[in-house]
Amino acid sequence: MMKTPITNEKGVALILVLLMVSVMVVLTLQLNVSSRSQVHEAANLGDGIRVLYIAKSGLFAGMGLLSEDRGNADTLNEAWARTDAISEQSKDYFDGGHLELVIEDETGKVNINKLVEGNGFNNAVKGVLSRLLTQPQFKLKDREVEDLLNAIKDWIDADAEVTATGAENAYYQGLGKSYTVRNGPMESIDELLLVRGISRELYYGTSESPGLARFLTVHGEGSVNINTAPKEVLRALSPSITEDAANRMDDYRRNAANNLTEPSWYRRVSGLQNTAIDSVTVTTKSEYFQIAATGHLGTMKRSIRGFVKRDSEKKLSVVAWRLG
Repeated sequence: MMKTPITNEKGVALILVLLMVSVMVVLTLQLNVSSRSQVHEAANLGDGIRVLYIAKSGLFAGMGLLSEDRGNADTLNEAWARTDAISEQSKDYFDGGHLELVIEDETGKVNINKLVEGNGFNNAVKGVLSRLLTQPQFKLKDREVEDLLNAIKDWIDADAEVTATGAENAYYQGLGKSYTVRNGPMESIDELLLVRGISRELYYGTSESPGLARFLTVHGEGSVNINTAPKEVLRALSPSITEDAANRMDDYRRNAANNLTEPSWYRRVSGLQNTAIDSVTVTTKSEYFQIAATGHLGTMKRSIRGFVKRDSEKKLSVVAWRLG
């Protein structure tokens, strides 16, 4: 006699209900996690836009400062060169955020493209760069400096001839990640990172020493603004300008009572009466400036770097800019 299986319809129904509830709970949790993720992503996107516009506002503020400058000479005593107060006050204008703004005078730097004249060295600019690179903070030997200048010249000059210990295409094409030498003027000072011998530490600097990028530019006709040049550049302008002399020059030009309209003012500095700066042309007026603006919001930050040219009527045009 065959036995009929015992079934418990109530038990089966309970199991099905529990399974359905479990599935619903899982789906609900997944939906909750997904919703939270989307909300978080949306918040990050919104904050990203806000912090970008904080940085952009800094770029426009910097341009405003430069266009409002009405002095007969560009100096480190002007509002565009003293932006710490703006950075501090920005905390009152941006809810939970703030702005960092730095404006540098590109005319106060040495134009690296002027190292080459025709297909040879511009010996005056080479002398300035040699004195700059042999300063103690760069920790370079004389031979290393010569090698660097040869490699930079070969990067810029139009020919394919290797200058002594320089480097042309044969070297760069043989690298693991090969590239072609420009054989023309640099379009950005960052190109130096492609040149043989220019390390990131030398270019960007370290916690102990400044980077070479602070003292070089690709903008302008080659004149150096003696009013705004970093002290390292001041020292490089003449063999007779020592570190102590550069410090005295810096003290003199930061005194707002002193007249800095003529580039020969340095002869009024103690001990420099007979000093001659004849390697490059020095000036007291500037055309090109770099504006670096960084927006901060919580842990997020975005940066914009812009290069602007200012004409004789104080009108500005953007030469180049980039994010990051």
